[in-house]
Amino acid sequence: MKLIDIVKMGDALSNPIRIKILYILNEQPRNIYELAKELELSRPVVYAHLRKLEEANLVESDLVLEGSRAKRIYKARDFKFCIDNETIKKLFEEK
Repeated sequence: MKLIDIVKMGDALSNPIRIKILYILNEQPRNIYELAKELELSRPVVYAHLRKLEEANLVESDLVLEGSRAKRIYKARDFKFCIDNETIKKLFEEK
């Protein structure tokens, strides 16, 4: 894992709302309307959190046709985030 990946992932996981979004999406993929309703937040706020999670590769999305409308469905990706002194040492020694 590269330094930038660790920073992005750490930043994405630093917000309790984003961790709750991951919890919800681990249960079942959802669209933004369902997430906003469950979290009791506006869609723009939820979208901003989802974008941060996608940038860190913690969430992915697909467009799905429902009738004549397309909906973006979000789902959590499998990941493991573990950082220790040895990990940090390797980041700066590998060149």
